[in-house]
Parts: sequence; structure tokens; C-alpha cells
Amino acid sequence: MRWFVLSSVLCAIAVPPSSSAAPVEKQEQVKGSSGRAPSAGAAEEAPSQAKGGIATAAAPQGPAPQEADEKRKLEEEIAKELGAQPGQAPSPAPSSGTPSGPPPPAQGQPGGVAPQEGQTGGNPFARLLLLPDISAIGRGALAWNRLDVGTLSPRGDPFAPAHTVQAIFEELELGVQAVIDPYARADVFLSFTPDGAEVEEAYLTTLGLPAGLQVRAGKLFAPFGRQNQQHAHVWDFVDRPLALARLLGGDALKGPGLDVAWLAPTPWFAELHIAYQALTPAFEVHSRNAGVARLVQFFDVGEASTLGLGVSGALLQEQQSGASREIYGADVYLKIRPLSARSYAALQGEVLARRLTGAVGAADEPPEDSGTLWGGYVQAIWRDGPYFAYGARYERAPAVQVGPEHRVSAIAGWLPSEFQRIRLQISYDRLPGGQDGLEAILHFEFSIGAHGAHPF
Repeated sequence: MRWFVLSSVLCAIAVPPSSSAAPVEKQEQVKGSSGRAPSAGAAEEAPSQAKGGIATAAAPQGPAPQEADEKRKLEEEIAKELGAQPGQAPSPAPSSGTPSGPPPPAQGQPGGVAPQEGQTGGNPFARLLLLPDISAIGRGALAWNRLDVGTLSPRGDPFAPAHTVQAIFEELELGVQAVIDPYARADVFLSFTPDGAEVEEAYLTTLGLPAGLQVRAGKLFAPFGRQNQQHAHVWDFVDRPLALARLLGGDALKGPGLDVAWLAPTPWFAELHIAYQALTPAFEVHSRNAGVARLVQFFDVGEASTLGLGVSGALLQEQQSGASREIYGADVYLKIRPLSARSYAALQGEVLARRLTGAVGAADEPPEDSGTLWGGYVQAIWRDGPYFAYGARYERAPAVQVGPEHRVSAIAGWLPSEFQRIRLQISYDRLPGGQDGLEAILHFEFSIGAHGAHPF
């Protein structure tokens, strides 16, 4: 009986009143035109009324009290899942004894649209059936390079061989996200690349802990810096800055562990992260146990500007006795967006320093020289309305040879919708010793499904 009532209520929600009212009216007109009066038994249950020669149909016998109470409870549960107000059940399909047409307007609402509270986005029927939000994001490119990147300028992102136009499939990211219960939500991101498939991130996030606390547990990006915590489809440029790839991680500084965040009770946004993870540093093979800390703050600078400042630090435990790897970073983010416009400007920059002490590296890993190396980047983005974006970026990173590598990039993008991007990026590299190179990348990106927002 419970499944019968549930299916009846779902059908009543899925079928609009206007589509079912027409057959009912036609049936009533046929009965009225035939001149046949209801039978005596039907007249005892619900007396018929004739107006203008058209007789109304007999009302069906009402359900038993227990069945009606169970149906009412199910309607309330379904209405709550669909985002209706408490106590506001979905309107049932019009029967032969009810007038056809749309319901009367709600008080204070134009067009009969009642206010809905508790709506959390996504597909309401998916929430009703306990289905998670599923999304897929694909990225690919056509690339050309004048430089032998693999030898002279190693990086984690795909690139073309020297003097070759190369079609590149970069990644397909599959996301599965859902609230498990009132206490936690789960986020899973799978990455499919030409090198194989891996779990990019998979973690639980607590909901509603006291004292401004929140805990994430699983495999996740380390809370270090700004761009290290972002997925590739969030980047303003096609590739990762060289300093992040060479000082943090070729793909990203990530691994299994625990991240505890505390939101400070300040007038501005201030959040402190303390994490313990197994991290694999840049171009290394084995992971190291590491402690990571980050403090990020955001301030309102006028009505149309937001300023973000962050500092990060990580200490990685090396296998050799007395050896250590320390990484420090600072980042700044400024976004200027007038309240009455869809265009905005964004400035972003990070500086990183890595300090190695003792004999660093395992036996099967290339040795690394002790000492301190540093690098960083600064970039500017201008979003011209909803469809176009332009930007420029300058980078400094440790080079394979002794000395720094400098790189300048310019990008122009067209966004036909919120679900795809087409971008052209041109970069110029200047290596120690006077070598240089030019790179051009025509990048394509698409997104399907419900994909939750990543950290700002």
C-alpha cells in the first residue's frame, strides 16, 4: 500500500493540472450530452448537480481513515524533499469532482508561485531518490612548442614535442558528490588521463561541528597556497605555474590525510587549517609524512572589491636521519567587480620557497641539492562580460640549469556558455644561458552534470 500511495503522489507531482483537466471536462460533457442521470446508488454517495444541461461526475468513495493518514504523511515527506514549505503538500491530480485549471495565486505572490524555502539546488527528484550529483569535465588541446620541454623545462602539464603540432587529451574528471546524512557529505573526483585512472580526491566533510570547526578526511589536496587546492578546470590559465610544479608537486601537492579547519569569530573571514597527510613532493616517487598549516583571510575593500591574503607552511619528513624538506608560501588575491556589471578584474599572485636540509631523497630517486630555492607568479584576468576573458601572467621558477627560468603568458578565452570554454594561450620562456622558446596552446573544455563549487 505504501508503494502504491507513493507512486500515486509522484504521478500527481509529475503531471501538471492543465494536462489532466481536459479529459475530465470532455468526459463530463459527454455524460451531460447523453442526458443520462447518475444511478441511484451513485446518487446516495454523492448527489449529482446539473448546470446548463451538464451533469457532474460522481465523486469516488473516499479512502479509509488509515490509508488517508498514511497518504498525507507521504505527501508531506515528498513535499519536504522537493523544497516545499513545511506543511505544504504537492497538489494532487484534479479529480472529476474538482475544478480544472491552475490553482489560485498564493497570497502575496504573483502568478500563483508560492515561496519555497530549504531549496538546496540540484535535481529535486534525484534528492528524493537518494541519487548523488554526478558530473564529467573533459579537457583537451592542440599544442605547438619550439622548445624541448621534456629536457630543458620539465613540468607536470601536457606539452607538445619540439616543432610539432600535437593533439592532446588531457583529462576527464568524473565527480560524484552528495550529502550522506545530517553529519557529513562526501566528494569523490576520479581522473582519467592517457597515463591511466586515479582517485584525484575522495574525502568526507563534517557538517555542523561546534565552535566553527570542520574536518575533512580522505585523499585531498593539501591546504597549501591558493592554486594548489584548485582543480584544473578552475584555473584562469591553461597550465599550472612552473613554480608550483617544481617546488610543490608535479600534479599537485596532495595525498591521504586529515584536515582540520577553524573559522575564527572575527568580523572578517579568517580560517586556519592544520593538516597531516602523506604527500609526494615535486617529481618524486615516494610519499612523505607531512604537517601542513595555512591561514587565509578575506576583507571587503569597498562595495565592489574583495582582498584575500594567505600564508602557508609545510614540513615533510625525509627518510634519511636529520634530513628535512620545508616549504613556505604567501598568496594574495584581489577581485574587483562592480555591483551593476557582469565584468570583473582579478589579480592573483603567489611566492614559494623550498628549503632542503641534509641528504634528501630515497635511494631510487634522483638526488636533490640542499639549500633554498624560490619562485612564484603574478597574473591579471579581465572578464569582459559573460562570454570573453583575457589575461597575462609572469612566472619565475628554478630551472634545470643553474639559475631561474622566466616565463610570460597571454591568454584569450571565449565562453559560449557556463559549460564550455575555448582558450588560446601563447607563452614565451627564457632559460639560463640565453635559450628561449615559444609555445601555443588551443585549449578546449566542457562540463556536463551537476558539479559542486570548489573552494574560493
